[in-house]
Amino acid sequence: MAYFDNKFFGIAASIVSVIAFMPYIVSILRGKTKPSGASWWTWSFLTIIIVISSWKAGASWDVLILPSWLCFSQLTVAILSVRNGDNIWDFSNLACIVGACIGIVLWLLTDEPLIALFASIVADIFATVPTFRHVWAKPEEENRIGWMLGWCSGILLIFAVNKWTLAEAGWAIYFVASMSVILIFVWRPSLGGVVRKTV
Repeated sequence: MAYFDNKFFGIAASIVSVIAFMPYIVSILRGKTKPSGASWWTWSFLTIIIVISSWKAGASWDVLILPSWLCFSQLTVAILSVRNGDNIWDFSNLACIVGACIGIVLWLLTDEPLIALFASIVADIFATVPTFRHVWAKPEEENRIGWMLGWCSGILLIFAVNKWTLAEAGWAIYFVASMSVILIFVWRPSLGGVVRKTV
């Protein structure tokens, strides 16, 4: 029964993620959301590595459903960001991309699944920094509903974990932590208003 539940949560996480990208992509096409090209292009390639390394390290298919879907959806947003995104390629963003590339190189040199998974997570942190910067500076250019649903998909993915090992749970835990930071940044203007009203 527990195994069935884990599969259910893995599938549910993927479904919620699919739903999350719908308002996000629509918002991009309407010109309301401007995704960071530096982040989305790097995420697209990193997620492919994370899926392959997690699979080689022994992660079950129900945990891999969400990152597999992210490979496709992130590439879609990356392509849309060329024309409708925040394409700032300054030193800071380029440095983050270099850091992400180092993670990719480590995986290619070692060919060790767990090292690849760790390197991919570190690389993903570098790739996320441009989005952190953009969301912090211009939260109005991000879609709150999309990010909130994305965070919910990460929570569901946690429940899909079968074994609490690095291979099984490492990426899921990191994903929720990263999404939580972005979600706080996106809602920062509203949260600030609430704080001011209560003071």
